[in-house]
Amino acid sequence: MLLIIVQIARVRDLAKQMRGEEEVDARNTKMTGYYLLVFLVAFLVITVASMVYYKNYMLGYGPNDSLSEHGGLIDGMMNLTFVITFIVFVITHILLFWYSYKYRKQEGKKAQYISHNNTLEIVWTGIPAIVMTFLVIGGLDAWNTIMGDVGADDDYMEIEANGYQFAWQLRYPGDDGLLGRTNFRLIEGNNPFGQDWTDLKNADDIHVGQIVLPVNKKIRVRITARDVLHDFYLPQFRVKMDAVPGLPTFFVFTPTKTTKEWRKELSQYEEYQIPSITDPEKMYWETANMELACAELCGKGHWSMKKTVTILEEDEYEEWLAEQKSYYLSTIRGTESDPNGNILFPAEITQRRQEFIQEANTALETPEDDDNTLILKYVTFETGSAQLTELSSYQLDDAINFLKKNTDVNVMLKGHTDSTGDATANYTLSERRASEVRSYLLKGGIDAQRMTSAGFGSTVPVADNGTAEGRQANRRTELYVTRGELPALPVMMDSTPSK
Repeated sequence: MLLIIVQIARVRDLAKQMRGEEEVDARNTKMTGYYLLVFLVAFLVITVASMVYYKNYMLGYGPNDSLSEHGGLIDGMMNLTFVITFIVFVITHILLFWYSYKYRKQEGKKAQYISHNNTLEIVWTGIPAIVMTFLVIGGLDAWNTIMGDVGADDDYMEIEANGYQFAWQLRYPGDDGLLGRTNFRLIEGNNPFGQDWTDLKNADDIHVGQIVLPVNKKIRVRITARDVLHDFYLPQFRVKMDAVPGLPTFFVFTPTKTTKEWRKELSQYEEYQIPSITDPEKMYWETANMELACAELCGKGHWSMKKTVTILEEDEYEEWLAEQKSYYLSTIRGTESDPNGNILFPAEITQRRQEFIQEANTALETPEDDDNTLILKYVTFETGSAQLTELSSYQLDDAINFLKKNTDVNVMLKGHTDSTGDATANYTLSERRASEVRSYLLKGGIDAQRMTSAGFGSTVPVADNGTAEGRQANRRTELYVTRGELPALPVMMDSTPSK
């Protein structure tokens, strides 16, 4: 190619010498003008054709129409901007190439010298200024509408997205509908959001791996970052907001279509009628997903921050939410990180109550009384004494309510210890503990004639006393329930009639 160019240049030099330099320059200038006009036509045709061809991929049309309420405002502003800039683009390029042809160098024509033209300057300054004014005012109006926060009376749901290198942590509120307090100083391996566990609103908060939302529900996303600048980006919903370390931001939007509805619309487009990469047995539209991404170049693992977004009908969302577990109750509760060991949460109280009632009813339904002994798993005592712990009252109150509801049921309280220490002392301690539980039920309004109590020391183990876990299991209080007569007290025990 280089040799060809060199040879062409030599031929041009020879032609100039033979025909005259001015004649050759005039001919070349004229041909260049024609070439520019041809290029203009080809350029505009290719530009328009590529714009039409790639409109779904690059410009957000067709299957990529907005899936949120506010998205229409953004798309409307973009469409208006596209129309104006496209008109200007076409006009300026036509004038550029036409002027290059019309005002090319020609023999006998002389350029006109114009140093200043007020009319022209007013036109090319005024028209853009007017157009920009409308664009900016329209943009500000759209911005104020889109970026407004939720109102005091709005029905909305708030979630939190925390970006870090290189993933998103997602947090949902539990039954109370409120996200608990956080503090970045509390962030550690088992506390990625830095949740303050002393704030009981955190007790039912949920951590999830993907975004799942109900359709037609206003969503407020609390956006935070742990390390560097990230960007919370939901392209299908026209949601994009920086996640800034130390400066929480937010975005409010309302999804308008479910994932199923969106996929059904995708099936109408040819580009989605191809086998899916993730599941070749299905078409692309059947496995396509809305997505959460990071729109900030936050490091070499930036690509891995992509997550799936699923929009469900309200009832489907409620089913999904019911399957999620509280992060605190499933991960923190009962560990060294739990500062609330001396209290029970409503969900725990309800769970324990249901568990006790179910076990008691099951025991009474059997025809024989051999399996009618319930272990009071949540009734405990201070170490080495018969004093009930504060948390024992919840299960004992459940027992009282059960006995009041089932007035034909009689009970025997059985105390047990592990094999550590003196056997006689263990008998005495187990008897005192059983008697203490009986006294609690008596104060709760249960007739003394329906109850007895006895201590068995370490004579009836349920686990190996050679291990710490086994000894803990053997230190227990049992509740024997029956609709018949209570069994006689063990002969080995020195019991009084009141027992």
